[in-house]
Amino acid sequence: MMDLNNGWLIIASAILAFLLCTVSLVMYFRMQQLRALEEGEKIIKKITDNLHIGAFVIRNDSIMYANSRLCEWIGYSREMMKHMKWQDIASLENSEKTASAIQKLREGHVASIEERIVVICGDGSRKCLLVTCQRIMDQHDQSIYAGTADLEEHAYQKNGGFAENTVDPITELPDALVLQERLEHETIENPAQPLALLVVDIDSMNRVNDTIGKDAGDKLLQEAAKRLKACEGSRVYHYRGDEFAILFKNMGRAEVKMHIKRIMSTFTVPIQIHDTRWYETVTMGVSFFPIDADNGRKLIDCAVSAIHDAKRNNKGKYAFYNPRIIQGLRKRLELEMDLRHAVKRNEFTLYYQPQIDLRTGAIAGCEALIRWVHPVRGVISPAVFIPLAEELGLIEEIGQWVLNTACRQTKAWNDQGFPFNISVNLSPRQLFQENLLSLVESALKESGLQPERLQLEITETAGADLFVMSQKLLAIEALGVRISIDDFGTGYNSLNYLKQLPLSQLKIDPSFIRGDHHDQQDVALVRMIVALAAELNLQVVAEGVESADHVRFLKQTHCALAQGYLFARPLGAEQLIEQLGAIRQRTSEIIIPETQ
Repeated sequence: MMDLNNGWLIIASAILAFLLCTVSLVMYFRMQQLRALEEGEKIIKKITDNLHIGAFVIRNDSIMYANSRLCEWIGYSREMMKHMKWQDIASLENSEKTASAIQKLREGHVASIEERIVVICGDGSRKCLLVTCQRIMDQHDQSIYAGTADLEEHAYQKNGGFAENTVDPITELPDALVLQERLEHETIENPAQPLALLVVDIDSMNRVNDTIGKDAGDKLLQEAAKRLKACEGSRVYHYRGDEFAILFKNMGRAEVKMHIKRIMSTFTVPIQIHDTRWYETVTMGVSFFPIDADNGRKLIDCAVSAIHDAKRNNKGKYAFYNPRIIQGLRKRLELEMDLRHAVKRNEFTLYYQPQIDLRTGAIAGCEALIRWVHPVRGVISPAVFIPLAEELGLIEEIGQWVLNTACRQTKAWNDQGFPFNISVNLSPRQLFQENLLSLVESALKESGLQPERLQLEITETAGADLFVMSQKLLAIEALGVRISIDDFGTGYNSLNYLKQLPLSQLKIDPSFIRGDHHDQQDVALVRMIVALAAELNLQVVAEGVESADHVRFLKQTHCALAQGYLFARPLGAEQLIEQLGAIRQRTSEIIIPETQ
Protein backbone atom coordinates (compact mmCIF):
# COMPACT_ATOMS: atom_id res chain seq x y z
CA MET A 1 0.00 0.00 0.00
CA MET A 2 2.90 2.33 0.83
CA ASP A 3 4.52 1.56 -2.55
CA LEU A 4 1.27 2.55 -4.32
CA ASN A 5 1.15 5.92 -2.49
CA ASN A 6 4.80 6.58 -3.32
CA GLY A 7 4.03 5.93 -7.01
CA TRP A 8 1.21 8.50 -7.07
CA LEU A 9 3.47 11.05 -5.38
CA ILE A 10 6.15 10.55 -8.02
CA ILE A 11 3.57 11.04 -10.86
CA ALA A 12 2.11 14.16 -9.22
CA SER A 13 5.58 15.63 -8.70
CA ALA A 14 6.46 15.01 -12.34
CA ILE A 15 3.26 16.71 -13.57
CA LEU A 16 3.87 19.69 -11.26
CA ALA A 17 7.48 19.97 -12.47
CA PHE A 18 6.26 19.91 -16.09
CA LEU A 19 3.70 22.65 -15.43
CA LEU A 20 6.30 24.80 -13.68
CA CYS A 21 8.69 24.39 -16.61
CA THR A 22 5.93 25.28 -19.09
CA VAL A 23 4.90 28.39 -17.15
CA SER A 24 8.54 29.40 -16.82
CA LEU A 25 9.07 29.03 -20.57
CA VAL A 26 5.90 31.02 -21.35
CA MET A 27 6.95 33.78 -18.94
CA TYR A 28 10.45 33.78 -20.42
CA PHE A 29 9.21 34.15 -24.00
CA ARG A 30 6.66 36.76 -22.90
CA MET A 31 9.44 38.74 -21.17
CA GLN A 32 11.52 38.44 -24.31
CA GLN A 33 8.57 39.69 -26.37
CA LEU A 34 7.98 42.63 -24.04
CA ARG A 35 11.69 43.48 -24.08
CA ALA A 36 11.60 43.30 -27.90
CA LEU A 37 8.54 45.55 -28.00
CA GLU A 38 10.18 47.90 -25.52
CA GLU A 39 13.39 47.94 -27.51
CA GLY A 40 11.38 48.43 -30.71
CA GLU A 41 9.47 51.32 -29.19
CA LYS A 42 12.73 52.88 -28.00
CA ILE A 43 14.13 52.64 -31.52
CA ILE A 44 10.92 54.08 -33.05
CA LYS A 45 10.90 56.84 -30.41
CA LYS A 46 14.55 57.68 -31.09
CA ILE A 47 13.90 57.87 -34.84
CA THR A 48 10.60 59.74 -34.83
CA ASP A 49 10.79 62.13 -31.91
CA ASN A 50 13.20 64.35 -33.83
CA LEU A 51 10.84 64.60 -36.80
CA HIS A 52 9.00 67.85 -37.55
CA ILE A 53 5.89 65.87 -38.44
CA GLY A 54 3.73 63.44 -36.50
CA ALA A 55 4.28 59.68 -36.59
CA PHE A 56 2.14 56.81 -35.33
CA VAL A 57 1.68 53.05 -35.26
CA ILE A 58 -1.81 51.47 -35.07
CA ARG A 59 -2.84 47.85 -34.49
CA ASN A 60 -6.49 46.76 -34.78
CA ASP A 61 -7.62 50.42 -34.64
CA SER A 62 -5.75 50.97 -31.32
CA ILE A 63 -2.89 53.48 -31.18
CA MET A 64 0.27 51.55 -30.23
CA TYR A 65 2.61 54.51 -30.55
CA ALA A 66 2.52 58.24 -31.26
CA ASN A 67 5.60 60.44 -31.42
CA SER A 68 6.01 63.59 -29.32
CA ARG A 69 5.17 65.92 -32.25
CA LEU A 70 1.79 64.28 -32.84
CA CYS A 71 1.03 64.26 -29.09
CA GLU A 72 1.93 67.94 -28.90
CA TRP A 73 -0.34 68.88 -31.80
CA ILE A 74 -3.45 67.12 -30.58
CA GLY A 75 -2.93 67.68 -26.85
CA TYR A 76 -2.77 64.12 -25.48
CA SER A 77 0.13 62.45 -23.65
CA ARG A 78 1.76 59.36 -25.11
CA GLU A 79 0.35 57.19 -22.31
CA MET A 80 -3.15 58.51 -22.94
CA MET A 81 -2.79 57.80 -26.66
CA LYS A 82 -1.91 54.17 -25.92
CA HIS A 83 -5.37 53.70 -24.43
CA MET A 84 -7.19 55.29 -27.37
CA LYS A 85 -8.37 54.24 -30.81
CA TRP A 86 -8.04 56.43 -33.87
CA GLN A 87 -11.87 56.77 -33.89
CA ASP A 88 -11.62 58.49 -30.47
CA ILE A 89 -9.84 61.49 -31.94
CA ALA A 90 -11.25 61.61 -35.51
CA SER A 91 -14.29 63.85 -35.92
CA LEU A 92 -17.54 62.38 -37.16
CA GLU A 93 -17.29 64.61 -40.22
CA ASN A 94 -14.89 62.24 -41.92
CA SER A 95 -14.56 59.11 -39.77
CA GLU A 96 -16.80 57.10 -42.11
CA LYS A 97 -14.69 58.01 -45.13
CA THR A 98 -11.47 57.22 -43.23
CA ALA A 99 -12.85 53.87 -42.06
CA SER A 100 -13.66 53.00 -45.67
CA ALA A 101 -10.11 53.90 -46.74
CA ILE A 102 -8.61 51.78 -43.93
CA GLN A 103 -10.85 48.87 -44.93
CA LYS A 104 -9.44 49.03 -48.47
CA LEU A 105 -5.94 49.08 -46.99
CA ARG A 106 -6.76 46.14 -44.71
CA GLU A 107 -8.12 44.09 -47.60
CA GLY A 108 -5.06 44.79 -49.71
CA HIS A 109 -6.89 46.79 -52.42
CA VAL A 110 -4.39 49.64 -52.00
CA ALA A 111 -0.79 49.74 -50.77
CA SER A 112 -1.17 53.02 -48.89
CA ILE A 113 -3.69 55.78 -48.24
CA GLU A 114 -3.54 59.56 -48.01
CA GLU A 115 -6.37 61.20 -46.12
CA ARG A 116 -7.26 64.62 -44.79
CA ILE A 117 -8.54 63.93 -41.26
CA VAL A 118 -10.14 66.43 -38.91
CA VAL A 119 -9.15 65.53 -35.31
CA ILE A 120 -10.66 66.61 -32.00
CA CYS A 121 -7.83 67.85 -29.76
CA GLY A 122 -7.59 67.43 -26.00
CA ASP A 123 -8.83 70.99 -25.41
CA GLY A 124 -11.86 70.48 -27.71
CA SER A 125 -10.43 72.43 -30.65
CA ARG A 126 -10.17 70.94 -34.15
CA LYS A 127 -7.19 70.54 -36.40
CA CYS A 128 -6.86 69.17 -39.91
CA LEU A 129 -4.10 66.59 -40.46
CA LEU A 130 -2.82 65.32 -43.79
CA VAL A 131 -2.18 61.64 -43.01
CA THR A 132 -0.21 59.07 -45.00
CA CYS A 133 -0.49 55.45 -43.85
CA GLN A 134 0.60 52.01 -45.03
CA ARG A 135 0.01 48.47 -43.83
CA ILE A 136 2.69 46.15 -42.42
CA MET A 137 2.43 42.70 -40.76
CA ASP A 138 3.81 41.49 -37.41
CA GLN A 139 4.89 37.95 -36.58
CA HIS A 140 1.33 36.90 -35.68
CA ASP A 141 0.00 38.00 -39.05
CA GLN A 142 -1.94 40.84 -37.44
CA SER A 143 -2.52 44.06 -39.33
CA ILE A 144 -0.32 46.91 -38.18
CA TYR A 145 -0.42 50.36 -39.76
CA ALA A 146 2.38 52.90 -39.67
CA GLY A 147 2.17 56.43 -40.92
CA THR A 148 2.93 60.13 -40.68
CA ALA A 149 0.74 63.19 -40.18
CA ASP A 150 1.27 66.86 -40.91
CA LEU A 151 -0.82 69.89 -40.07
CA GLU A 152 -2.68 71.12 -43.14
CA GLU A 153 -1.34 74.67 -42.83
CA HIS A 154 2.23 73.35 -42.69
CA ALA A 155 1.72 71.30 -45.86
CA TYR A 156 0.10 74.28 -47.52
CA GLN A 157 3.09 76.51 -46.71
CA LYS A 158 5.60 73.87 -47.84
CA ASN A 159 3.89 73.57 -51.20
CA GLY A 160 3.77 77.32 -51.72
CA GLY A 161 0.01 77.53 -51.28
CA PHE A 162 -0.80 74.69 -53.71
CA ALA A 163 -4.56 75.15 -53.63
CA GLU A 164 -4.55 78.80 -54.62
CA ASN A 165 -2.45 77.97 -57.67
CA THR A 166 -4.85 75.25 -58.89
CA VAL A 167 -6.73 76.98 -61.72
CA ASP A 168 -8.83 75.47 -64.47
CA PRO A 169 -7.00 76.25 -67.76
CA ILE A 170 -10.17 76.84 -69.84
CA THR A 171 -12.21 79.06 -67.52
CA GLU A 172 -9.22 80.50 -65.58
CA LEU A 173 -11.22 80.03 -62.39
CA PRO A 174 -10.18 78.21 -59.19
CA ASP A 175 -11.04 74.55 -59.61
CA ALA A 176 -12.75 71.85 -57.54
CA LEU A 177 -9.73 71.26 -55.30
CA VAL A 178 -9.69 74.90 -54.25
CA LEU A 179 -13.44 74.81 -53.64
CA GLN A 180 -13.23 71.69 -51.49
CA GLU A 181 -10.35 73.06 -49.42
CA ARG A 182 -12.12 76.39 -48.98
CA LEU A 183 -15.26 74.60 -47.80
CA GLU A 184 -13.30 72.42 -45.38
CA HIS A 185 -11.53 75.46 -44.00
CA GLU A 186 -14.75 77.44 -43.54
CA THR A 187 -16.76 74.59 -42.02
CA ILE A 188 -13.98 73.58 -39.59
CA GLU A 189 -12.54 76.95 -38.59
CA ASN A 190 -15.85 78.87 -38.59
CA PRO A 191 -18.55 76.32 -37.76
CA ALA A 192 -20.91 79.03 -36.50
CA GLN A 193 -20.79 80.97 -39.80
CA PRO A 194 -23.62 80.05 -42.20
CA LEU A 195 -22.69 79.30 -45.81
CA ALA A 196 -24.72 78.98 -48.99
CA LEU A 197 -23.35 77.01 -51.95
CA LEU A 198 -24.87 77.69 -55.36
CA VAL A 199 -24.00 75.19 -58.12
CA VAL A 200 -24.72 76.42 -61.67
CA ASP A 201 -25.22 73.93 -64.51
CA ILE A 202 -24.91 75.01 -68.16
CA ASP A 203 -27.90 73.27 -69.73
CA SER A 204 -26.82 72.91 -73.36
CA MET A 205 -23.13 72.06 -72.98
CA ASN A 206 -23.38 68.55 -74.41
CA ARG A 207 -25.57 69.71 -77.29
CA VAL A 208 -23.06 72.41 -78.22
CA ASN A 209 -20.20 69.89 -78.15
CA ASP A 210 -22.20 67.48 -80.32
CA THR A 211 -23.60 69.94 -82.86
CA ILE A 212 -20.98 72.69 -83.18
CA GLY A 213 -17.85 71.03 -81.80
CA LYS A 214 -15.58 70.77 -78.76
CA ASP A 215 -13.99 74.16 -79.45
CA ALA A 216 -17.45 75.71 -79.33
CA GLY A 217 -18.08 73.94 -76.02
CA ASP A 218 -14.89 75.46 -74.58
CA LYS A 219 -15.98 78.87 -75.86
CA LEU A 220 -19.35 78.44 -74.13
CA LEU A 221 -17.61 77.54 -70.87
CA GLN A 222 -15.33 80.59 -71.12
CA GLU A 223 -18.22 82.94 -71.80
CA ALA A 224 -20.25 81.45 -68.95
CA ALA A 225 -17.26 81.89 -66.62
CA LYS A 226 -16.91 85.56 -67.63
CA ARG A 227 -20.57 86.28 -66.98
CA LEU A 228 -20.58 84.52 -63.63
CA LYS A 229 -17.38 86.27 -62.57
CA ALA A 230 -18.84 89.62 -63.63
CA CYS A 231 -21.80 88.90 -61.33
CA GLU A 232 -20.06 87.33 -58.34
CA GLY A 233 -16.34 88.08 -58.57
CA SER A 234 -13.98 85.88 -56.55
CA ARG A 235 -16.84 83.76 -55.17
CA VAL A 236 -16.94 81.73 -58.43
CA TYR A 237 -15.23 78.34 -58.92
CA HIS A 238 -15.22 75.93 -61.86
CA TYR A 239 -16.44 72.77 -60.15
CA ARG A 240 -16.43 70.23 -63.00
CA GLY A 241 -17.44 69.85 -66.65
CA ASP A 242 -20.34 72.19 -67.28
CA GLU A 243 -20.85 73.07 -63.59
CA PHE A 244 -19.72 76.13 -61.65
CA ALA A 245 -19.98 76.82 -57.93
CA ILE A 246 -20.49 80.08 -56.03
CA LEU A 247 -19.87 80.29 -52.29
CA PHE A 248 -21.79 82.84 -50.21
CA LYS A 249 -21.15 83.66 -46.55
CA ASN A 250 -23.78 84.85 -44.07
CA MET A 251 -26.63 84.87 -46.61
CA GLY A 252 -30.20 83.64 -46.24
CA ARG A 253 -32.60 82.40 -48.89
CA ALA A 254 -33.95 85.82 -49.82
CA GLU A 255 -30.47 87.21 -50.51
CA VAL A 256 -29.42 84.11 -52.46
CA LYS A 257 -32.59 84.41 -54.59
CA MET A 258 -31.56 87.94 -55.56
CA HIS A 259 -28.19 86.65 -56.77
CA ILE A 260 -29.90 83.82 -58.68
CA LYS A 261 -32.17 86.27 -60.52
CA ARG A 262 -29.17 88.43 -61.39
CA ILE A 263 -27.30 85.40 -62.77
CA MET A 264 -30.30 84.30 -64.81
CA SER A 265 -30.70 87.76 -66.29
CA THR A 266 -27.09 87.72 -67.54
CA PHE A 267 -27.85 84.61 -69.59
CA THR A 268 -30.81 86.19 -71.40
CA VAL A 269 -28.32 87.86 -73.75
CA PRO A 270 -27.21 85.44 -76.52
CA ILE A 271 -23.66 84.12 -76.51
CA GLN A 272 -21.61 84.52 -79.68
CA ILE A 273 -19.98 81.17 -80.48
CA HIS A 274 -17.97 81.57 -83.68
CA ASP A 275 -20.65 82.60 -86.21
CA THR A 276 -23.57 81.38 -84.11
CA ARG A 277 -25.68 83.38 -81.66
CA TRP A 278 -26.46 80.86 -78.95
CA TYR A 279 -29.20 81.35 -76.36
CA GLU A 280 -28.21 79.52 -73.20
CA THR A 281 -30.06 78.67 -70.00
CA VAL A 282 -28.72 77.57 -66.65
CA THR A 283 -30.12 75.40 -63.88
CA MET A 284 -29.08 76.05 -60.29
CA GLY A 285 -29.13 74.17 -57.02
CA VAL A 286 -28.57 75.66 -53.55
CA SER A 287 -27.61 74.10 -50.23
CA PHE A 288 -26.88 75.66 -46.83
CA PHE A 289 -24.34 74.93 -44.09
CA PRO A 290 -25.03 73.80 -41.40
CA ILE A 291 -28.78 73.37 -42.07
CA ASP A 292 -28.51 70.97 -45.02
CA ALA A 293 -25.00 69.57 -44.50
CA ASP A 294 -22.41 69.49 -41.73
CA ASN A 295 -19.31 69.41 -43.97
CA GLY A 296 -18.08 70.66 -47.33
CA ARG A 297 -18.40 67.42 -49.26
CA LYS A 298 -22.03 66.96 -48.27
CA LEU A 299 -22.74 70.62 -49.02
CA ILE A 300 -21.65 70.08 -52.64
CA ASP A 301 -23.62 66.84 -52.94
CA CYS A 302 -26.78 68.52 -51.65
CA ALA A 303 -26.48 71.41 -54.12
CA VAL A 304 -25.97 69.01 -57.04
CA SER A 305 -29.00 66.99 -55.87
CA ALA A 306 -31.04 70.19 -55.91
CA ILE A 307 -30.01 70.72 -59.57
CA HIS A 308 -31.36 67.27 -60.48
CA ASP A 309 -34.59 68.15 -58.72
CA ALA A 310 -34.86 71.44 -60.62
CA LYS A 311 -34.25 69.72 -63.96
CA ARG A 312 -37.03 67.24 -63.35
CA ASN A 313 -39.41 70.20 -63.30
CA ASN A 314 -37.94 72.35 -66.06
CA LYS A 315 -34.58 73.50 -67.38
CA GLY A 316 -33.52 77.05 -66.72
CA LYS A 317 -34.83 76.87 -63.15
CA TYR A 318 -33.40 76.57 -59.66
CA ALA A 319 -34.15 74.61 -56.50
CA PHE A 320 -33.17 74.77 -52.85
CA TYR A 321 -32.06 71.50 -51.34
CA ASN A 322 -34.70 69.57 -49.45
CA PRO A 323 -34.16 66.21 -47.67
CA ARG A 324 -36.88 64.68 -49.82
CA ILE A 325 -34.61 65.15 -52.84
CA ILE A 326 -32.05 62.72 -51.44
CA GLN A 327 -34.84 60.36 -50.42
CA GLY A 328 -36.20 60.50 -53.97
CA LEU A 329 -32.76 59.93 -55.50
CA ARG A 330 -32.14 57.05 -53.11
CA LYS A 331 -35.46 55.46 -54.03
CA ARG A 332 -34.68 55.94 -57.71
CA LEU A 333 -31.25 54.33 -57.25
CA GLU A 334 -32.82 51.39 -55.42
CA LEU A 335 -35.42 51.07 -58.19
CA GLU A 336 -32.65 51.22 -60.79
CA MET A 337 -30.68 48.45 -59.08
CA ASP A 338 -33.81 46.28 -58.79
CA LEU A 339 -34.75 46.93 -62.42
CA ARG A 340 -31.36 45.68 -63.62
CA HIS A 341 -32.12 42.27 -62.10
CA ALA A 342 -35.88 42.09 -62.72
CA VAL A 343 -35.69 40.06 -65.95
CA LYS A 344 -33.32 37.46 -64.48
CA ARG A 345 -35.49 37.17 -61.39
CA ASN A 346 -38.66 36.66 -63.49
CA GLU A 347 -40.37 39.65 -61.88
CA PHE A 348 -42.09 40.83 -65.07
CA THR A 349 -45.46 39.54 -66.16
CA LEU A 350 -47.81 40.28 -69.04
CA TYR A 351 -51.40 41.37 -68.73
CA TYR A 352 -53.78 41.23 -71.67
CA GLN A 353 -56.62 43.63 -72.49
CA PRO A 354 -59.21 42.36 -74.98
CA GLN A 355 -60.02 44.24 -78.18
CA ILE A 356 -63.73 43.95 -79.10
CA ASP A 357 -65.21 43.88 -82.59
CA LEU A 358 -67.89 46.59 -82.48
CA ARG A 359 -69.94 44.87 -85.20
CA THR A 360 -70.19 41.37 -83.70
CA GLY A 361 -69.16 41.80 -80.07
CA ALA A 362 -66.50 39.07 -80.44
CA ILE A 363 -63.01 39.28 -78.96
CA ALA A 364 -60.74 39.96 -81.93
CA GLY A 365 -57.47 40.05 -80.05
CA CYS A 366 -55.57 41.44 -77.08
CA GLU A 367 -52.96 44.05 -76.33
CA ALA A 368 -50.02 42.77 -74.27
CA LEU A 369 -49.23 45.11 -71.38
CA ILE A 370 -46.16 44.59 -69.19
CA ARG A 371 -46.27 44.87 -65.41
CA TRP A 372 -43.42 44.64 -62.93
CA VAL A 373 -44.36 42.62 -59.85
CA HIS A 374 -41.75 43.84 -57.37
CA PRO A 375 -41.21 41.47 -54.42
CA VAL A 376 -41.49 44.35 -51.93
CA ARG A 377 -43.28 47.24 -53.65
CA GLY A 378 -45.90 45.13 -55.40
CA VAL A 379 -47.12 45.89 -58.93
CA ILE A 380 -45.23 48.81 -60.50
CA SER A 381 -46.79 50.69 -63.41
CA PRO A 382 -44.93 50.75 -66.74
CA ALA A 383 -45.31 54.55 -66.64
CA VAL A 384 -42.76 54.41 -63.79
CA PHE A 385 -40.22 51.85 -64.97
CA ILE A 386 -40.33 52.05 -68.79
CA PRO A 387 -38.79 55.57 -68.96
CA LEU A 388 -36.13 54.40 -66.48
CA ALA A 389 -35.45 51.29 -68.58
CA GLU A 390 -35.02 53.46 -71.67
CA GLU A 391 -32.62 55.75 -69.83
CA LEU A 392 -30.56 52.82 -68.52
CA GLY A 393 -30.44 51.02 -71.86
CA LEU A 394 -32.48 48.05 -70.54
CA ILE A 395 -35.50 48.53 -72.78
CA GLU A 396 -34.17 46.27 -75.55
CA GLU A 397 -33.82 43.32 -73.19
CA ILE A 398 -37.24 43.94 -71.63
CA GLY A 399 -38.85 44.47 -75.04
CA GLN A 400 -37.44 41.18 -76.33
CA TRP A 401 -38.87 39.38 -73.30
CA VAL A 402 -42.31 40.93 -73.92
CA LEU A 403 -42.28 39.96 -77.60
CA ASN A 404 -41.22 36.37 -76.93
CA THR A 405 -43.67 35.90 -74.05
CA ALA A 406 -46.63 37.42 -75.92
CA CYS A 407 -45.99 35.25 -78.99
CA ARG A 408 -45.76 32.03 -76.94
CA GLN A 409 -48.95 32.83 -75.00
CA THR A 410 -50.93 33.71 -78.13
CA LYS A 411 -49.80 30.48 -79.86
CA ALA A 412 -50.97 28.55 -76.78
CA TRP A 413 -54.37 30.27 -76.97
CA ASN A 414 -54.63 29.57 -80.69
CA ASP A 415 -53.88 25.89 -80.06
CA GLN A 416 -56.63 25.84 -77.40
CA GLY A 417 -59.16 27.10 -79.95
CA PHE A 418 -59.10 30.84 -79.13
CA PRO A 419 -58.39 32.69 -82.43
CA PHE A 420 -56.80 35.74 -80.79
CA ASN A 421 -54.41 38.20 -82.37
CA ILE A 422 -51.83 39.95 -80.19
CA SER A 423 -50.60 43.57 -80.21
CA VAL A 424 -47.16 44.30 -78.78
CA ASN A 425 -45.75 47.79 -78.18
CA LEU A 426 -42.31 48.74 -79.50
CA SER A 427 -40.44 51.56 -77.76
CA PRO A 428 -38.63 54.12 -79.96
CA ARG A 429 -35.28 52.61 -78.97
CA GLN A 430 -36.41 49.12 -79.95
CA LEU A 431 -37.60 50.42 -83.29
CA PHE A 432 -34.08 51.53 -84.16
CA GLN A 433 -32.35 48.34 -83.01
CA GLU A 434 -30.20 46.95 -85.80
CA ASN A 435 -31.31 43.38 -85.09
CA LEU A 436 -35.04 44.14 -84.71
CA LEU A 437 -35.99 42.06 -87.78
CA SER A 438 -34.09 39.02 -86.54
CA LEU A 439 -35.66 39.36 -83.07
CA VAL A 440 -39.16 39.34 -84.58
CA GLU A 441 -38.28 36.37 -86.80
CA SER A 442 -36.86 34.50 -83.81
CA ALA A 443 -39.94 35.19 -81.64
CA LEU A 444 -42.25 33.86 -84.38
CA LYS A 445 -40.09 30.82 -85.12
CA GLU A 446 -39.58 29.78 -81.49
CA SER A 447 -43.26 30.22 -80.58
CA GLY A 448 -44.71 28.85 -83.81
CA LEU A 449 -47.15 31.79 -83.98
CA GLN A 450 -48.49 32.68 -87.42
CA PRO A 451 -47.06 36.12 -88.45
CA GLU A 452 -50.50 37.54 -89.29
CA ARG A 453 -51.50 37.00 -85.65
CA LEU A 454 -48.85 39.50 -84.48
CA GLN A 455 -49.23 43.26 -84.61
CA LEU A 456 -46.46 45.64 -83.55
CA GLU A 457 -47.50 49.05 -82.21
CA ILE A 458 -45.25 52.08 -82.66
CA THR A 459 -45.61 55.63 -81.36
CA GLU A 460 -44.66 58.90 -83.00
CA THR A 461 -41.08 59.86 -82.19
CA ALA A 462 -39.88 63.46 -82.43
CA GLY A 463 -37.06 63.85 -84.95
CA ALA A 464 -37.25 60.22 -86.11
CA ASP A 465 -35.77 59.30 -89.48
CA LEU A 466 -38.90 58.11 -91.29
CA PHE A 467 -36.88 56.64 -94.16
CA VAL A 468 -34.95 54.35 -91.80
CA MET A 469 -38.16 53.45 -89.97
CA SER A 470 -39.88 52.68 -93.25
CA GLN A 471 -37.14 50.29 -94.38
CA LYS A 472 -37.22 48.40 -91.07
CA LEU A 473 -41.01 48.17 -90.98
CA LEU A 474 -41.25 47.09 -94.63
CA ALA A 475 -38.92 44.19 -93.86
CA ILE A 476 -41.07 43.23 -90.86
CA GLU A 477 -44.28 43.58 -92.89
CA ALA A 478 -42.77 41.22 -95.48
CA LEU A 479 -42.85 38.51 -92.80
CA GLY A 480 -46.63 38.92 -92.60
CA VAL A 481 -46.59 40.94 -89.37
CA ARG A 482 -48.93 43.93 -89.20
CA ILE A 483 -47.92 47.44 -88.06
CA SER A 484 -50.07 49.78 -85.99
CA ILE A 485 -49.54 53.41 -84.96
CA ASP A 486 -50.51 54.03 -81.32
CA ASP A 487 -52.06 57.23 -79.90
CA PHE A 488 -52.76 58.53 -83.39
CA GLY A 489 -53.47 62.24 -83.64
CA THR A 490 -51.48 63.38 -80.62
CA GLY A 491 -48.08 63.90 -82.31
CA TYR A 492 -46.69 66.39 -84.79
CA ASN A 493 -45.96 63.94 -87.58
CA SER A 494 -49.11 61.86 -87.88
CA LEU A 495 -49.83 62.47 -91.56
CA ASN A 496 -46.21 61.84 -92.55
CA TYR A 497 -46.38 58.51 -90.70
CA LEU A 498 -49.50 57.57 -92.69
CA LYS A 499 -47.80 58.54 -95.93
CA GLN A 500 -44.41 56.90 -95.48
CA LEU A 501 -44.88 53.87 -93.22
CA PRO A 502 -46.45 50.48 -94.06
CA LEU A 503 -49.31 50.66 -91.55
CA SER A 504 -52.32 48.38 -91.25
CA GLN A 505 -54.02 49.91 -88.20
CA LEU A 506 -54.58 53.19 -86.35
CA LYS A 507 -55.27 53.38 -82.61
CA ILE A 508 -57.20 56.52 -81.66
CA ASP A 509 -55.87 58.16 -78.51
CA PRO A 510 -58.21 57.89 -75.47
CA SER A 511 -58.43 61.69 -75.19
CA PHE A 512 -60.56 61.77 -78.35
CA ILE A 513 -62.91 59.09 -77.02
CA ARG A 514 -63.36 60.51 -73.54
CA GLY A 515 -64.13 64.02 -74.81
CA ASP A 516 -67.53 65.66 -75.04
CA HIS A 517 -69.43 63.70 -77.65
CA HIS A 518 -71.93 66.53 -77.92
CA ASP A 519 -69.07 68.76 -78.99
CA GLN A 520 -69.23 68.92 -82.79
CA GLN A 521 -65.46 69.43 -83.05
CA ASP A 522 -64.70 66.20 -81.13
CA VAL A 523 -67.21 64.28 -83.21
CA ALA A 524 -65.80 65.74 -86.42
CA LEU A 525 -62.21 64.83 -85.48
CA VAL A 526 -63.03 61.20 -84.72
CA ARG A 527 -65.16 60.91 -87.88
CA MET A 528 -62.30 62.41 -89.89
CA ILE A 529 -59.75 59.91 -88.46
CA VAL A 530 -62.04 56.94 -89.17
CA ALA A 531 -62.84 58.20 -92.68
CA LEU A 532 -59.15 58.82 -93.40
CA ALA A 533 -58.31 55.31 -92.23
CA ALA A 534 -61.04 53.85 -94.46
CA GLU A 535 -59.63 55.69 -97.47
CA LEU A 536 -56.19 54.22 -96.73
CA ASN A 537 -57.63 50.76 -96.02
CA LEU A 538 -56.53 50.87 -92.37
CA GLN A 539 -58.32 49.28 -89.42
CA VAL A 540 -59.23 51.60 -86.52
CA VAL A 541 -59.05 50.73 -82.80
CA ALA A 542 -60.44 53.08 -80.15
CA GLU A 543 -58.73 52.97 -76.75
CA GLY A 544 -60.10 54.14 -73.41
CA VAL A 545 -63.73 53.01 -73.91
CA GLU A 546 -65.42 53.26 -70.51
CA SER A 547 -69.14 53.72 -71.11
CA ALA A 548 -72.02 52.60 -73.32
CA ASP A 549 -72.16 56.18 -74.67
CA HIS A 550 -68.61 55.72 -75.96
CA VAL A 551 -69.68 52.54 -77.78
CA ARG A 552 -72.74 54.19 -79.39
CA PHE A 553 -70.58 57.12 -80.49
CA LEU A 554 -67.91 54.85 -82.00
CA LYS A 555 -70.45 52.70 -83.82
CA GLN A 556 -71.88 55.83 -85.41
CA THR A 557 -68.42 56.65 -86.76
CA HIS A 558 -67.99 53.05 -88.07
CA CYS A 559 -64.96 52.39 -85.88
CA ALA A 560 -63.99 48.68 -86.13
CA LEU A 561 -62.50 47.73 -82.75
CA ALA A 562 -62.56 49.05 -79.19
CA GLN A 563 -60.77 48.32 -75.95
CA GLY A 564 -61.24 49.72 -72.48
CA TYR A 565 -62.44 49.15 -68.94
CA LEU A 566 -66.05 48.88 -70.11
CA PHE A 567 -65.26 45.44 -71.52
CA ALA A 568 -62.35 44.30 -69.33
CA ARG A 569 -59.39 45.58 -67.42
CA PRO A 570 -55.96 44.15 -68.28
CA LEU A 571 -55.89 40.56 -66.98
CA GLY A 572 -53.33 37.83 -66.50
CA ALA A 573 -53.33 35.05 -69.12
CA GLU A 574 -55.18 32.56 -66.91
CA GLN A 575 -57.62 35.18 -65.59
CA LEU A 576 -58.52 36.21 -69.13
CA ILE A 577 -59.55 32.68 -70.09
CA GLU A 578 -61.40 32.22 -66.78
CA GLN A 579 -63.38 35.45 -67.36
CA LEU A 580 -64.08 34.97 -71.08
CA GLY A 581 -67.67 34.01 -70.37
CA ALA A 582 -68.30 37.10 -68.23
CA ILE A 583 -66.60 39.36 -70.81
CA ARG A 584 -68.69 37.93 -73.64
CA GLN A 585 -71.87 38.33 -71.59
CA ARG A 586 -70.97 41.96 -70.85
CA THR A 587 -70.21 42.81 -74.48
CA SER A 588 -73.38 41.12 -75.74
CA GLU A 589 -75.42 43.37 -73.46
CA ILE A 590 -73.68 46.47 -74.81
CA ILE A 591 -73.18 45.61 -78.48
CA ILE A 592 -76.03 44.39 -80.65
CA PRO A 593 -74.47 42.36 -83.48
CA GLU A 594 -75.04 43.89 -86.90
CA THR A 595 -76.72 41.75 -89.51
CA GLN A 596 -74.27 40.71 -92.17
